[in-house]
Amino acid sequence: MTDVCLCEYTSHGHCGVLRDDGAVDNDATLELLARTAVSHARAGADVIAPSDMMDGRVGAIRSELDAEGFEELPILAYAAKFASAFYGPFREAAGSTPPPATGAATSSIRQTPARPCAKPSSTSPRAPTS
Repeated sequence: MTDVCLCEYTSHGHCGVLRDDGAVDNDATLELLARTAVSHARAGADVIAPSDMMDGRVGAIRSELDAEGFEELPILAYAAKFASAFYGPFREAAGSTPPPATGAATSSIRQTPARPCAKPSSTSPRAPTS
């Protein structure tokens, strides 16, 4: 299983290619992510696991893998990404630690007092356990 992302190749620590105005260029990033995934497939990856946060990444990677003959190679996309001390050594070694209040602070939606998460009900319908 290989991690597909571009943050290790950037000085700003974010997953995407930056435009001249400093904004992330989603479409340019998708192209690079797809090409990177194909290189992992050619190197023998059993599973492609994109950890970036780009919109449309799984579709772009799937299309490129299919076009290159890797139709059966699975993609494991992250559903959520949280701040973790485990990222520190990697980011330090790659020289791509994002500035404070970016990246880790925006990686997942957090509960707020205005929108609390609902507690599960003891009478909630459940799937059969057979």
